[in-house]
Amino acid sequence: MKLSNRNTLLGLAAVFAVLLVAGAAQAGEAGKPMVVKIHADWCGTCTRLNSTFEDLQVKVGDDAVLIVLDVTDRSAVEKSRARAEELGIVAFFDEYKSKTGTVGVLDAEGNEVVVLKGETDADKYVAAVAKAKEA
Repeated sequence: MKLSNRNTLLGLAAVFAVLLVAGAAQAGEAGKPMVVKIHADWCGTCTRLNSTFEDLQVKVGDDAVLIVLDVTDRSAVEKSRARAEELGIVAFFDEYKSKTGTVGVLDAEGNEVVVLKGETDADKYVAAVAKAKEA
């Protein structure tokens, strides 16, 4: 097989894998609390929260869906707003899109349970997810 054909096949496989993961994430979102981070690449607080989000993913597992809404630039804001609309959390996005480093824990219906700014203690989010599951 030629190298270009192999690269094309690998590229298509990567796209397919991303689509599968995206579809699984959307299917898994129904009925689960959401932890929503307002992120921008230029935001120092957002960068510090990356490791907290990784830790949180391990701690909450399938009990919640972690979502990052990117507001780095105009194009990212438009995509994130569309994503927020899909998730039924556009009111949250519109309220906090200019407050990077904000993380909201929302119940399965998109109601705010807790909103934290720059909090790096993953256990605070875990407790909020537990509270959201009770709602």
